[in-house]
Amino acid sequence: MAKNNVVKAQGTDLFCIDPDSHQVLNAGCITSLSGIDTSIDQIETTCLNETARSYVAGLATPGTATFSINTNPQDAVHIRLLELKNAGASLDWAVGWSDGTSTPTAVANSDGDYEFDLPEDRSWLLFEGYMNSFSFDFAQNAVVTSSIGIQVSGEPVLIPKSSS
Repeated sequence: MAKNNVVKAQGTDLFCIDPDSHQVLNAGCITSLSGIDTSIDQIETTCLNETARSYVAGLATPGTATFSINTNPQDAVHIRLLELKNAGASLDWAVGWSDGTSTPTAVANSDGDYEFDLPEDRSWLLFEGYMNSFSFDFAQNAVVTSSIGIQVSGEPVLIPKSSS
């Protein structure tokens, strides 16, 4: 019999920090989120006298994350996300897992930059990146949706929910 020690996707939230207002923005009704990853490049170390190639790990190459929303031009966050995409702003992002419901806040660090202050009663996936696409999709018998790409920069950081 399988155990139920899984985390459901339903209940996931996506947040970013607005670089101008320093407010935490909740992307709202996201319908999918994927691709928050880095792949490790390879460095070849094969000698000419070998018959098989050999490699060592190289630099991590961040990928492109994608999330989808049911787009609403009356939603101020959707409008702000499009503005930030058009500006090419690099943002701090936080994925709040469904194992909790708390919302993060933004606090100034010692450098004067703003970062997430994360409640410990929820798991978090943190990453940095800029939105590189924001497409609008119109189809028959459907709501208007947008697929938004984020070029990830650096390594994502997973912070598990506190066990206490």
